[in-house]
Amino acid sequence: MRIFANFFILFCLIIHVHAQQNISDLENKLKSSSGKVRFSVLYDLTKAYLSKSPKKSIDYGKMAIDEALKLKDQNLQADANNLLGTAYYNLKNYKNALKCYEEELELRKKLNQEESRIKILFNIGSIYDAWDKKPKALESYKIALESAKKNNSTAVASQCYESIIRIYAVQKDYKEAYANLLAYAQFKSSNTLSTEKIAILETQYMEVKIANEQNKAQLKQKDSTLTLVKVENESLVKDTTVKSKAINNLTVQTEEQKLTIALRDEEVKRQRQMILAFIIFFIVVLVFSILLYRQFRAKKKAYELLKLQNAEIIEQKEEIQAQADQLLESNQEIQEQKEEIEAQSEQLSIINEQITIQRDDILYQKTQITDSIRYASRIQSVMLPQQELLDEIFTENMVFWKPQEVVSGDFYWAKKIKNFTIFAAADCTGHGVPGAFMSMLGISFLNEIVSKSRFDKSNDILGLLRKRIKTALHQTGKENEATDGMDIALCVLDNENNILQFSGAYNPLYLIRDNQLQVIKADRQPIAIYPKERDFTYNEIEVRKGDVIYISSDGFIDQFGGEHNEKLKSVRFKQLLLDVHAKPMKEQRELMNEYIVNWMGEKNTQIDDILVFGVKI
Repeated sequence: MRIFANFFILFCLIIHVHAQQNISDLENKLKSSSGKVRFSVLYDLTKAYLSKSPKKSIDYGKMAIDEALKLKDQNLQADANNLLGTAYYNLKNYKNALKCYEEELELRKKLNQEESRIKILFNIGSIYDAWDKKPKALESYKIALESAKKNNSTAVASQCYESIIRIYAVQKDYKEAYANLLAYAQFKSSNTLSTEKIAILETQYMEVKIANEQNKAQLKQKDSTLTLVKVENESLVKDTTVKSKAINNLTVQTEEQKLTIALRDEEVKRQRQMILAFIIFFIVVLVFSILLYRQFRAKKKAYELLKLQNAEIIEQKEEIQAQADQLLESNQEIQEQKEEIEAQSEQLSIINEQITIQRDDILYQKTQITDSIRYASRIQSVMLPQQELLDEIFTENMVFWKPQEVVSGDFYWAKKIKNFTIFAAADCTGHGVPGAFMSMLGISFLNEIVSKSRFDKSNDILGLLRKRIKTALHQTGKENEATDGMDIALCVLDNENNILQFSGAYNPLYLIRDNQLQVIKADRQPIAIYPKERDFTYNEIEVRKGDVIYISSDGFIDQFGGEHNEKLKSVRFKQLLLDVHAKPMKEQRELMNEYIVNWMGEKNTQIDDILVFGVKI
């Protein structure tokens, strides 16, 4: 966070540069100053107190805003709001800091200061980031990123990418973090690690993560089950205790009933004595005895019932004890499963560490390969004709060169010798590094052929080029022999007589005159070994002022995209040439790039190197 804070303050202080003055001198000067001088003094005091006393800095910042309002100078208002927002940020008063930057943002929009507006958008994202409002921070960073990319603000765009990736990583949203990481790599033109390796790395990482999460979920479920078992066990113990107490109570009642029965027996005995003593009351005693006998039987039945209930209670107690034993066994099994899951978790952690080491090795290898390819790209760029040379040779020209990777298998070439201008567009076998090697070989041979040989016709040049390629690659026509080479369109322009010679190997020439497009076909044979090899066709065309000539590789025509995900094909390409040919050449290049990007859309990627070389007579 400290790095982002430093970068944030650097953005805020870069807007205005004033001479460093002593604070006391500035305060003395403030008493006698007015207008823009007074604003400048207030601004310097605000800046001087930023680290020394943020509260005083805020006071002077508010005075500076008031002075700018009096002067009706929106630029000064924006500067003062910027510095005041920095003071609030230093005090961690994010609410007021945000308010100041939002006011500055509106002023920058009115003043059409796009570069400053982009930086303020990043600052607003940093405030939300420090404020721990990550969704708002992400929204501001993404808006700043799009604006920075449109305005080629590379530094700000890089900081935005890094901030977005960091927030997604903190939130454990690894999918979005990876997606933005890949976008960042593509933005910096350093994404040369194969997509397959990235996919494997990402899959391994996500599999480990998902497995860990599943194990954690299983462990949590087992812990929950164990807790439920413990609760049920405690409930059963309590229930058993209650029933035991009930049994004890019933036992006491039974003893009491036994005592009562004994007392009744004694009473019967006394009554019998009374019957013997008082014969005259025999009938009454007899009836009374019968009644007592019935009561006795009722009490006996009650006793038997209580005895039966006691037996049932004992049986229930035994069942409860058996259930407790089963629960104990289940608890042991759950504990064993928990230990097994913990062991698996440790194994997954070891695997995760191994994957991390492999990832670091791959990243190191990627860096080494990327550095080498970048150096090869610089070498290739040096061998291609520079724009200054093309502007000297041609009145108007345009080169739309869009490699699929860092280096390209497509190349363009031009040279002027006396009254002749020779230029070509070629598509070598393959793309990337192999294609780049072949392109450098083709450029070298063309320079050698044109410099050392007398040439009259374009087809002679292609014939010599084919001979050199076959010799260099040891192509003799044997079975299973490599047939690497190139397709090319080559033109020789006689500047005095306005005669254009053309010969092509697969790649045609497009001539537009009076809004009509004419295609000059090329031979259906490459610059390489070929079974039906023959001399290249010589085409001669009388050109006029205003004619527009295009030669290209097949990368544009073969690109997939559109609503039905199909190849662009030559019909659409020719219509595009007709649509743009009347525009300035530099504008044509931008229009072609916009067209191919829209054609590919978001679902498709570039499948081959793209080259279009245009010349206006």
